[in-house]
Amino acid sequence: MKISKLILSFILSTTLFAQVSFAQIASTEALGYGSSDTLSSKEKLAGILSREDVAKKFEELGVDVKIVEARVASMTDEEASIVANQIDTLPAGADVGMSIVGAIVFVFIVLLITDILGLTKVFNFTKPITN
Repeated sequence: MKISKLILSFILSTTLFAQVSFAQIASTEALGYGSSDTLSSKEKLAGILSREDVAKKFEELGVDVKIVEARVASMTDEEASIVANQIDTLPAGADVGMSIVGAIVFVFIVLLITDILGLTKVFNFTKPITN
């Protein structure tokens, strides 16, 4: 009977957190920052820096947007092209904090299920299923 409880808890834990998602890299053209054929790399970077969310993130990090704009203006065309290409090709980053929260919630629910099934006794507020 204990093996069936273990298998049941494993199946529940894997199916409860299974998510189907499709991710694609969003190009700057799709986001509306202009076509890479018509804009130079410096103009593309200046357009990205002028966005409100980018300026807010720089502010949160303690970086003055004017300094960043001055550095972009002082870049050579080759350097600007490399940075713009990296922005176009790298996938967007995820918030690490949410990954940690998700892992903690996952572990909590697995322990909760195993407590309810009577396999562990971690939480005092659960009652095991009696046969």
